[in-house]
Amino acid sequence: MSEHKCKALIFDSDPDALITLQRTLENGGVDTTITWDNAEVCNLVRTTRFDVMLIGDHPPEISVENTLGDLRVRGELSPCLVLRTTATGKMRAERLRQLGVAGVLLKREPESVLEEVQKALAYRQL
Repeated sequence: MSEHKCKALIFDSDPDALITLQRTLENGGVDTTITWDNAEVCNLVRTTRFDVMLIGDHPPEISVENTLGDLRVRGELSPCLVLRTTATGKMRAERLRQLGVAGVLLKREPESVLEEVQKALAYRQL
C-alpha cells in the first residue's frame, strides 16, 4: 500500500518567495507545485487534487477574493492559506476567514509557513 504524499499549490507573484517556499515545503515532505499565473491555477486545480493551497495576497497581480471565488464556483476549493508580505489588519483577516481561508501567514517566514501547512494537513486527515 503506497502512502499518499501531500500536495500543495503555491500561487504568488514573487518568484523568490515561491522558490524559497517550494524548497522549504519539499524538504518538509510536501509535494509542491508553484505558479504565478491565475489561469494556470484554475487549470492545475482542475487536473490535480491539492491537499492545501497557499495564495499570495499581492494586489494588483493577485486577488485572493477573486481566486477563491473562481475556485469555489468550480467546486475545486482545497484548504487555503494566504501568504502576506506584511501583517494583515484585523478587519482584512476577518474578511479572509469569512471567505474560508484557514490562516494568514507571512511568506518571508518559510519555517512558519511549513508548520502551518503541516497543521492544515493534519487537521484535514482527521
